[in-house]
Amino acid sequence: MKITTTELSDKNRSLHTIYHMSTSLGMVVSITALGAAIQKIAITDKNGNLKPITLGFENIEQYERCNCYAGATLGPNAGRIRNGRLPVNQHVCQLTLNERSSQLHGGINNLSACLWQVESFSCGLESASILLSASQPHGLDGYPGNRVYYTRYTLEDTNWLTIEYRAKTDAPTYINMSNHTYWNLSGDFSRPALKQELQIFANSVCINDQDHLPVDIVPVADTVFDFRRIRPIKSAAHSPSSSVYLEQLEIGRGYNNAYILNKNHAFRTLRSVNHTMPLKKACILRDRETGLTLKMLTDAPALVLYSGGFLTDNIPLYNGAFASPSCAIALEAQDVPDVMNILPDGYRLTTPDRPFHRTIRYHI
Repeated sequence: MKITTTELSDKNRSLHTIYHMSTSLGMVVSITALGAAIQKIAITDKNGNLKPITLGFENIEQYERCNCYAGATLGPNAGRIRNGRLPVNQHVCQLTLNERSSQLHGGINNLSACLWQVESFSCGLESASILLSASQPHGLDGYPGNRVYYTRYTLEDTNWLTIEYRAKTDAPTYINMSNHTYWNLSGDFSRPALKQELQIFANSVCINDQDHLPVDIVPVADTVFDFRRIRPIKSAAHSPSSSVYLEQLEIGRGYNNAYILNKNHAFRTLRSVNHTMPLKKACILRDRETGLTLKMLTDAPALVLYSGGFLTDNIPLYNGAFASPSCAIALEAQDVPDVMNILPDGYRLTTPDRPFHRTIRYHI
């Protein structure tokens, strides 16, 4: 294992350090403190070339704009809250609105666009790790409590990547952190990511309204949302037996729906990982041409599949490539969006006595 650094300059010529963690198997995970984001995950291909398989930018200004949240840490809340109304015990806090009549991904001053502090980084024979922190004052964007957030990225030499989120507060509040990495395992972002094969370990999915907020939870069986067995994403959307809820694909320009994850066992016993809830299977993503497979585990209750339909054309990526709609997909492990309204029994506050903790774990 090793950690190296490079620097990218922004429009003011300020330098931002990028931390590159590398395994002996040819996997590189690059982290920037801007948004505590994954700037790049790359794999060495059969020709010995390092090929990015996540959507990312060599221009640091794209992370400052944070238009598509590529690779970023989402917070204090991942997803949307209807009308920005957040119930906290006997009170309702009014959050700032940043997408029509809802708050998206934590509001105007979200964690995805702020500059985090690098607390520490370490590297050994079997793993490398980077710990970042950020804080927000009471009342910012309407959230109560003075809050401190931590994101730790740990890469093991077996190509397991763990993201661990922690947060503490001095007053009851709502925290729901996640990661917004976009994946295209082919490494070719001119090729639609919908050609990838996907399996999601969920029997139920949220149905959205025109504002991308859930209004119902339905079984996935025999619908366009049925990924209980691995299949190409595009073929699921066009399957003759999947005519139910086709209007959902029009609303989301593809998929933008939360799956309620099954409670099941992990792919294998995890070693050297401390967590408060058992990790469960979330999904498997596979590209047949490259042979790459992504396995994802989490202790989060839901997984949002966003097939990137609102990505814009001509955003410059690595090596002269450009983004386009559905050139990569996001898999966001989080609470059910707008959980306080659609699934109140699943709504949990973070308190001084009950800090926030979440784990997301990937293997490639």
